[in-house]
Amino acid sequence: MAIITFWNDNTGKIGQTHSAIAIATFMAVEHNYKILLMSTKYNDRVTFQAFGGESAAKTVNLIANKSNTMDLESGLEGMSKLTAANRLAPEMVPNYTKVIYKNRLEVVEAPRDNKDVDYDRVYNSCKDILNVAKRYYDIIFVDLNNGLDQDITKEIIKMSDIVIVNVEQKPSEFQKLIKLQENTEIFNPKRILKLINNYDRKSKYSSRNISRELGEKKEILTVPYCNLFSESIQEENTAEFFLNVRVKRLEGTEDRTSFFIHELKRDVDSIIYKMQELQMRF
Repeated sequence: MAIITFWNDNTGKIGQTHSAIAIATFMAVEHNYKILLMSTKYNDRVTFQAFGGESAAKTVNLIANKSNTMDLESGLEGMSKLTAANRLAPEMVPNYTKVIYKNRLEVVEAPRDNKDVDYDRVYNSCKDILNVAKRYYDIIFVDLNNGLDQDITKEIIKMSDIVIVNVEQKPSEFQKLIKLQENTEIFNPKRILKLINNYDRKSKYSSRNISRELGEKKEILTVPYCNLFSESIQEENTAEFFLNVRVKRLEGTEDRTSFFIHELKRDVDSIIYKMQELQMRF
């Protein structure tokens, strides 16, 4: 149905993966969509770790006494081999994912740091994997590689229904956004949403001020920094974190996550609105 891609033009880590995890998981808890979350980044353990994948891998390895027991044919690696042979079908994709919430959220493992994994081959197959997977899932969230150096990165951005451009909360980043807006060949203005990672609402560079500077009609999106959410990723219980937060919301309980969740709701509502807008247009 829809491919929603998170991307940024920075060389370092700016919190994009955390934002992708937060938005995808919150949407899965609050809405009845069948969602796939995938990272194309080489040896990205954060997404898999957030939902307990790393603990499971360590347990299996310990029992089998092998360092590579977590099947190198799993995740994107496994699907890339099937696409190369033109054998990947939509109903086969769940065989290569980890179920987080049944019929709501699944996560696909990124290519591991292993000498037997040809990462370039796996990454270049992602476009074909997405074309197949979108026939099975309602929404696919893609945590895409940074920059525009590789052709496959540009191709995935072009095929995406929505591109969420991630930035840090500082002036140099906002100027970068203005320049990116000029690259309409890759970034269709009607399909772009802008997002500030690790947002600090006490900063003078507020989302409202930034939106005004960029000439945005609507307030730019944010994912605030939330230490409880970050800890849930480290402790591999992000799925439980969001379920607990939902219970508190239903009870009307205010806590340290309130602003974080408020902004995630605004993000998700904006994404859904954009999806509906694009469907009506086409």
